[in-house]
Amino acid sequence: MIVIADSGSTKTDWRIIYGPGRIEQVEGLGLNPNFHTPKNFLQTIIDTLSKYEGVEEAKHIYFYGAGCFTVDKNTMVKNSLAEFFKVGKIQVYHDLLGAARAACLKKEGITAILGTGSNSCSFNGKEIIQNFPSGGFIIGDEGGGVNIGRRVLKSFIEGYMPNELRERFEFQYRLSIDDILRNLYENKYPNRFMASFSHFAHRHKENPFMAQQIIQEFESFFDHQILRFSQAKEWPLNAVGSIAYYYHEYLEVVAESRGVKIGNIIEKPIAALSLYHVHELAEQ
Repeated sequence: MIVIADSGSTKTDWRIIYGPGRIEQVEGLGLNPNFHTPKNFLQTIIDTLSKYEGVEEAKHIYFYGAGCFTVDKNTMVKNSLAEFFKVGKIQVYHDLLGAARAACLKKEGITAILGTGSNSCSFNGKEIIQNFPSGGFIIGDEGGGVNIGRRVLKSFIEGYMPNELRERFEFQYRLSIDDILRNLYENKYPNRFMASFSHFAHRHKENPFMAQQIIQEFESFFDHQILRFSQAKEWPLNAVGSIAYYYHEYLEVVAESRGVKIGNIIEKPIAALSLYHVHELAEQ
């Protein structure tokens, strides 16, 4: 049995491969070690997977996670997984490597994750060769759902959202400015709260004001992340994540304006990662 996980800050896609013809696809909460203690990390795994027959006896566990980029964080994740998976070989990777393996396959390319947050790297077909440090949702994550949601909230709070959109926002969410500020500063996961308002942007993406906000956010993403890679205009940009997938037309417009070629855009890497590891084990 093989278990593969692709985890962002908001949700985790799990795939349990019992064998040919028997696969379980499971969605659980995000498991970013920057926002979880070992105790609630483990409890989230238990809550998500314990109902599946024999899953704790899996022989191979591959975990790709946002926040899994230091020895300390990876050790915490691995130890928490080992509390649940009793016998298997556990391997923990950054979710950026998972995105690159899924979107580029074994070809050269620039890879970006555009989900709740954002990250990017250059990939030579085997491994990541360059990645710039991310400041996370407070000072980075250009192009991600958090920043799109931030633009929605900022325009509402500061009073420059057009009246038509403001009325729709108030009708849909029924939140006062005080309610929003309380969630931003007292909520355990303010990044998830902000990112949830990217749905409003998507629902109204044809509105000229909202379209401008989305384009400006992607321009920031290209200027602060993608164009820093020396291969940015030579290798295709392959993107993974819900924001990349559902806003692909805006991503493509900004890419063209910056002289960047778009390659593959996929919403979730879990299927491609499953094939990658099944073939890898078959070749061993």
